[in-house]
Amino acid sequence: MGTPTTAPTSARAGAPRVALWDNARFALIALVVVGHTISTVRLDTSLAYGVYTYVFLFHMPALIALSGYFSRADASTKTVRATVQLIVLWVLWEAIWVAIGFTAVDETPAQSFLVSPSWTLWYLVTIVTMRILLPYLAQLRHPLLVSIAIALAGGVIPVIGTEFSAARTLTFLPFFIAGWLARTRGWLDGEWFTAPRRRLRAASWALLSAVAALFVVLPQLRSWWLLDGWLTWRDGYARRFSDAPIGDWSPHHWVETTLGGIAITALLLLLAAAMTLAVLVVTPRRRLVITDWGARTLSVYLLHGPIVWGLRQLGVIETVGALGAPGVVILVIGGVLLAALLALAPVERAFRWVLAPNLDRLFRDARQESDRGAA
Repeated sequence: MGTPTTAPTSARAGAPRVALWDNARFALIALVVVGHTISTVRLDTSLAYGVYTYVFLFHMPALIALSGYFSRADASTKTVRATVQLIVLWVLWEAIWVAIGFTAVDETPAQSFLVSPSWTLWYLVTIVTMRILLPYLAQLRHPLLVSIAIALAGGVIPVIGTEFSAARTLTFLPFFIAGWLARTRGWLDGEWFTAPRRRLRAASWALLSAVAALFVVLPQLRSWWLLDGWLTWRDGYARRFSDAPIGDWSPHHWVETTLGGIAITALLLLLAAAMTLAVLVVTPRRRLVITDWGARTLSVYLLHGPIVWGLRQLGVIETVGALGAPGVVILVIGGVLLAALLALAPVERAFRWVLAPNLDRLFRDARQESDRGAA
């Protein structure tokens, strides 16, 4: 997904799209839909829990990294417009969720309305915040190291939580900065990445498979450690240990909680970074059916939420999940098919008014400004 994208228009048809990035975008947004589809039944079976936790180990860090890769550390008109577009989308979709809640279940806005983003909308807030921070972090000698320090220190402060997606923003900041650095410093320009050799691809598949195998050989992991509780990245270390202790280890002393939280977070973020790189290495470089879909991830990102929520409210997901492993497979396949459906061009055109509202009236006309300056 990177920053959620729509298909290129004639106004933006300058640079050709690279199949690799669109393929990766669709694969990752499909995992987002799958994760949300099985979220409420993930504790019912070891398969559902394994799939959910595996996906959450890397899919959001990977999406944040792609967002950083395509971000700019400047205040150009294009950058400002893109950032304002995300802010408007966030507010618009917060209103849409309020309307859905009120219409469907007679729910009124919570006291945290526009403070704690609704469900999937945290991503928009996080990307906006990171884009605002990027020009300042770009001035530092070692922005990546600073962002890592910020990510590890964020969990120490208990008041940093879901408000304005602060906890997730700090945690995922290193991936955003790493993505930006990868583009500006050419880390991924070499042949090792543009045309990875068979040995590197094999190693990448081995890593992804080895992590998946852990959930197969440890089907009762959730009874020992609710790892998924850590992978939502919404709370401080004390809350994470309280809600998801590791076996009998649930530290209460501040020093132990802090050091333990930093160590576990560092390991999980390191694993996420390795899996993100592995996913990008094995992603096909050629055009596929999903390539065009990857250019319309914004449609998938915003529209799948109400659909999945509706299926939850109707009891469909719970009913299918009750079938056990076959039900989980059905939900996973359904999630992928839903992502593919929402990425189709007709769907994007039909909902463009809530996917890409026209903001021209908010900005000065660049040509008029140019003419005025010339006069």
